[in-house]
Amino acid sequence: MNRKSTIWWLIAAFASLIAGCALEAGQSAFDDQEIDPDEINEVEPPSDILGEGGGAGTMAGTWLKFHQASSCVLGQEQVTHAYYLVEIEEHGAGLKEERRLCELEMSAVLGFRPLATRQVLESIQFPHVDYAYMSNLLEGGIYTSSTEVALWGIELEDPVGDSIPVEVDDERVIDGDGDGNPGVSLELEGSGCERFMGQRQIIRYFGTLLAPNDIRGTSTTLTDIEVYGGSASVCELAPNVEGNDEHSLFRMVRIDGLGGAVQVGDGDGPVECDDIGAYIDEIWEAREADDDNC
Repeated sequence: MNRKSTIWWLIAAFASLIAGCALEAGQSAFDDQEIDPDEINEVEPPSDILGEGGGAGTMAGTWLKFHQASSCVLGQEQVTHAYYLVEIEEHGAGLKEERRLCELEMSAVLGFRPLATRQVLESIQFPHVDYAYMSNLLEGGIYTSSTEVALWGIELEDPVGDSIPVEVDDERVIDGDGDGNPGVSLELEGSGCERFMGQRQIIRYFGTLLAPNDIRGTSTTLTDIEVYGGSASVCELAPNVEGNDEHSLFRMVRIDGLGGAVQVGDGDGPVECDDIGAYIDEIWEAREADDDNC
């Protein structure tokens, strides 16, 4: 048998040996491992702390926003604490934000504190103007809101470009809260009367993701007010409101249970304004007005 034939004979013999023999499993120091299929799709359970959670990988969903806005009125600071529900939808690179103002608390000016009823808050229109943007969804990501335009008791074809109506008989003045008076009616606590008024606020928010479910930052606010009457002459006065952006802050936290966030409401339907009462004191420590800020 020549050398080449010998090599092929050895290969064939080795193959037959392997085919005819079975290898036995060796001993292992580890227990048998079983994978639960449910664990593969395990979702982080909702936290009970606002702003906690690893993040949903998207901005889409329901957020609770607190805005502490500072304004100067006749040299006095007026601090407004506003609590919103914000529904966010992804539109390509942009984020469409739909807002509802649930609670509003304003400090007194010249001894009078404006009070807005639930009917007034529900009548405020927030027309869509543009989109919000988020640089990334990781800690340190930068958030720029869409332009918040809030129309109180008025309707404008161009919510930003049109001037607000000055005369009460202007067809753009509406009875927003349905009480029979033009515009919306705000009681001035301490005066015993109501002011009938129209208002436009334009606000932008600029923030940073401190955590995937927690955005904090600053804002810039422009407020235009026109008075269309009052139940007494003292309520017909409306001094200029000057934005004091240096002292205006906001916080926005996810509250729909996604990405480990707090689950507000029962989770079976949309979050409503009545659901957020327990979280108002948790999202921010509201402060008193300080005239030194003006």
